[in-house]
Amino acid sequence: MNEPSSLTLKEIRDEAGNIKTFVFETGGLEWTAGQYQTYALPHDGVEASHDNEHWFTISSAPSEGTVNISTRLTGSAFKSALAALQPGDTLSRYGIEGDFTWEDVSDERVVFVAAGIGVTPFRSILLERHLTDKPLNSTLLYFNRDDQIPFKETFDDLVARHPEFTVTYVTGQPVTADKILELAPEAASETTYLSGPGPMVIAVGEELSGRGVTVKRDEFPGYTEQNY
Repeated sequence: MNEPSSLTLKEIRDEAGNIKTFVFETGGLEWTAGQYQTYALPHDGVEASHDNEHWFTISSAPSEGTVNISTRLTGSAFKSALAALQPGDTLSRYGIEGDFTWEDVSDERVVFVAAGIGVTPFRSILLERHLTDKPLNSTLLYFNRDDQIPFKETFDDLVARHPEFTVTYVTGQPVTADKILELAPEAASETTYLSGPGPMVIAVGEELSGRGVTVKRDEFPGYTEQNY
């Protein structure tokens, strides 16, 4: 892993439910929408260096000019330390990674499937395409555990501006291959991006692949179908 540099916190925004967005200056950082980064934040009572680290998909679009981390505050030591930051405080960060990106400029459509906070890469991807005048030829199936849906206003605004883009919100139901193909039957012939709790992404991704669906996966650690 490369030597870390730092990001400076600008503000903290309340999203839906227990989700907050931490907005940092870019510090010259460049990335492709959908990528993730590892962050280091030492906190009390933790000695092992890996326990001071956590990776997050960047939820902001590169064109927004900030590096945003959006996460559920689950009470973990790392996230508690993150929530205690004040504007002007810094967070160490390592290099950008990940290929959960959509850079195609053709008319080919794709299907996005998000479970809870697994929606962060799709916020980045879709907003970046909007800000750079690219088509949003896609369907977003957004599963959330309740009706406190983060970034709903952003997605609804994109739907209003892009007739080629559709969103279906599903609350209080598990993510299954059957439900995905019921709501977006086009997934059978289009690349499907699946993002959310690791166990769900692995299980549903394997079932979709077994049915001949082309799947790209983004597995979020530390989440289950109970806390996503």
